[in-house]
Amino acid sequence: MKRFIFIASLFAALMIASATSASPAQNDKLATGDGGPVALRENIVVSGAYIRLGDLFSNAPVDKAETAVAYAPKPGRRASFDARWLYRVARAYGLQWRPLAADLRATVTRDSVVIQKDEILDALLASLTQYDLPSNPHIELSNKNLRIHVPAEIMAEVAVEDVVYNRRTNRFAAMVTVGEKNMNANQRVRVTGQVHQMIEVPTLTRRLHKGEVIADNDITWVKMRADRTQRDVITDVEDVIGMTPKRALRPEQPIRTMDIQRPVLVPKGSLVTIILKKPGMTLTSQGRAMENGADGETIRINNTKTKRTIDAIVIGSSMVTVLPSIDQSAQLASIGN
Repeated sequence: MKRFIFIASLFAALMIASATSASPAQNDKLATGDGGPVALRENIVVSGAYIRLGDLFSNAPVDKAETAVAYAPKPGRRASFDARWLYRVARAYGLQWRPLAADLRATVTRDSVVIQKDEILDALLASLTQYDLPSNPHIELSNKNLRIHVPAEIMAEVAVEDVVYNRRTNRFAAMVTVGEKNMNANQRVRVTGQVHQMIEVPTLTRRLHKGEVIADNDITWVKMRADRTQRDVITDVEDVIGMTPKRALRPEQPIRTMDIQRPVLVPKGSLVTIILKKPGMTLTSQGRAMENGADGETIRINNTKTKRTIDAIVIGSSMVTVLPSIDQSAQLASIGN
């Protein structure tokens, strides 16, 4: 910036000498613009490579307004000019303006277009397809806050050069270039990162509480890094539908096998109907569940008539069955008593 100000100051000094040698009539013409008194613009946005007289001062003479007086900062960057430098430029071009305070400054921002991170990632992924990447690859950049500014006046395209990829670690390095098609690159940025394998897992669309049954419309899919997924995380939606949370579950969070269970059809302590089916005969009795039971689970039942405990299979809400195939003759006899 010091070199920039020095060059601009030298240029202004030369213009002062030139303006001094001009005739009085010429000086009067330069001193006033067509729209009123000359005034400083303190916050300026420029879109080109140069800062012009008309960018800094309003009502600058028409024939001088487009004169370049300094280089513009890089796209997206700012440059600040103090009162002394501004006064020199104003005098060099015969403008009737002087700073009212020594700390007066003009700030110039170069207009720019920000190349979005997604666009950079897409270009990197396309260039890495020549290698044996993990399935469902996802690129993670080392610089997570990467932003590339390019001049707003160009039609920018993103390209990738000099790609180096390590198959063992899945790490890469590359040069990202941004510029107009078939033109020299306006920006060149070296990037590094790693390629990760992604998997999709079913998660909940809303918060579900204990006892609620998970339905199809409660499911949404999210992507996760395979190396950060716990072994007991459920990846098959069929293992989730029809189940119920053991505790309240938050939305869009991985579901583990320990988080869900089949819905309880027979609550602990509730009365149940015990059914025994034999060829040509069906026997029923009443019992009390000694533990929770889901569909198809075997639980302990206390026969309320005989006060004996048997094992039975849950077949419905408050219903259990004892199968003859189970070698528990004492239990079968106890039902009929």
